[in-house]
Amino acid sequence: MYLQRRSLFKLAGAGLIGAPLLAACGDGGGPADVSNANKDLVPWPAYVPFNGPKPDGPGTDTGVQPLYLSYPQQVKPSVSETVGDGSKVTAMVITFAAPPRPVGDNQFWQAVNKALNVELNVIVVPDAEYGQKMTTLMASGNDLPDIIMFTNLALPNALEFVQAKCADLSGHLGGDAVKQYPNIANIPPYAWKGMGRVGGRIYGVPLERPKPANSLFVNRTMLDQAGVPLEWNKDQYLEAMRRLTRDRKWGIGWSKTLFSGLGAITYHAGSLGAPNTWAESGGTFTHTIATPQFEQALDVMRQIVAAGAHYPDSLTASITDVKTQFANGSLASMSDGFGALALQSLTTINNRFELGLGRPYGPNATPWQGAGMFGFATFKKADDARIKLLLRIVNYLSAPFGSSEYELANYGVEGKHFTKDGNGIKTLPLYDSENSNLLPTRYIGTAPSVIYLPGFPAVAKSAYEWEKATMPKAVPDASVGLRSATLSAKGAQLNQIIGDGIAAVTFGRKDLAAWKDVVAQWRQAGGDQVAAELAKERQAAAN
Repeated sequence: MYLQRRSLFKLAGAGLIGAPLLAACGDGGGPADVSNANKDLVPWPAYVPFNGPKPDGPGTDTGVQPLYLSYPQQVKPSVSETVGDGSKVTAMVITFAAPPRPVGDNQFWQAVNKALNVELNVIVVPDAEYGQKMTTLMASGNDLPDIIMFTNLALPNALEFVQAKCADLSGHLGGDAVKQYPNIANIPPYAWKGMGRVGGRIYGVPLERPKPANSLFVNRTMLDQAGVPLEWNKDQYLEAMRRLTRDRKWGIGWSKTLFSGLGAITYHAGSLGAPNTWAESGGTFTHTIATPQFEQALDVMRQIVAAGAHYPDSLTASITDVKTQFANGSLASMSDGFGALALQSLTTINNRFELGLGRPYGPNATPWQGAGMFGFATFKKADDARIKLLLRIVNYLSAPFGSSEYELANYGVEGKHFTKDGNGIKTLPLYDSENSNLLPTRYIGTAPSVIYLPGFPAVAKSAYEWEKATMPKAVPDASVGLRSATLSAKGAQLNQIIGDGIAAVTFGRKDLAAWKDVVAQWRQAGGDQVAAELAKERQAAAN
């Protein structure tokens, strides 16, 4: 099933869904309390790492991922039990790609169903439609899919809905209980903490992502030809953007979705030492938008636009449009989530140029860490047997790199979708139309990420070196995993105030001096209340 695209971010910014959803999410007793303050906290799931193949470069606690330059010669199973019972299972997930072929014409989908021993019906919702579809689903609260995937996007009152309508998984996953699902137990602690508890309980399984936040992807070939150094300062960065703009080529491109919050400015704010969204000191929370470093980052973006060094359609272009312009060499750089690395290198650029990542340009850089997860999978309330079945499905799809289950979930069927030899995985033509991007089972369960880019070892090594240079200085968002009722209800509205303000200053509709008015508007709309609620929540959630 596939839904036509519309504009998620216009809906979110307009605040079309507000307080009435709170009542709809309750059980008749008024709004639920999703805070963890003064609650008995379920212990985080035990962490039991998978004993997999030795990497070519080790991962670190700072967020550097394990590096694999070649595919393991031998993979081993990570699931020993029968997963399903032959029943029908429906999952609703987001997608950033075209719809999959119907299951009857899709050998990849058939192979996944066979491995899981279920009839898996995946409802794929385009990213631009996701907010509206989820809002409609939460407002109705009826006829829910078995598995519902939530992203990091700010959906009003999503946590209240989860608490009221989704299964409490605490007894299945808290502490040592998770060990009956070894692949879920292999999900690192930072992903669970990024997801957070709801009312002290565990309601989902996080979809792990590497720690780097939105990053600057660069055409390293173009930069090298222009003499742009790997390590640069602010002036060198701005000069490079100007120098690379000529003959219908531009220094940087943004997409419209990046202006629904902090996405467009992440790289610049981190380069100039701004705190990552929320900073905490002495129990007080301060948002990055109120810092002088953030205003300096805004000024950099304003200078890029004033010099004409940006893709002219940046304020209206979709991420797909910008990726196309980047891949064909029209853009020297673009902002995107770090997790797009593999897709960028494998499916769009295809060796036309060397892909790289821009290093922070400030002497006191604080590169931003992400939440460590893209979202989480929740389950419709059901009896224990059904919940255990759904957990086994997620456990299978969360199989780690180096396992046979990972191979199926990520590459399909050997001989049909891929082959492998001493040089690693090589996809076959059928993979182009049948894969885990088009059938995004990765949004039901996903393996902890590693750096492995089959056919692109140089890009993999470059990304690993970038992580080693960048991640030790990276800072987390102090609010990750904390709960705020105001943020749950008004997060989309507050993000849009920020995004609209960034766009207004960046594109010259407002002077930089007007930024203080944007901050004041944000505070009055609920920002100050969020800060107070986060401070109250911090002590409980830190345990």
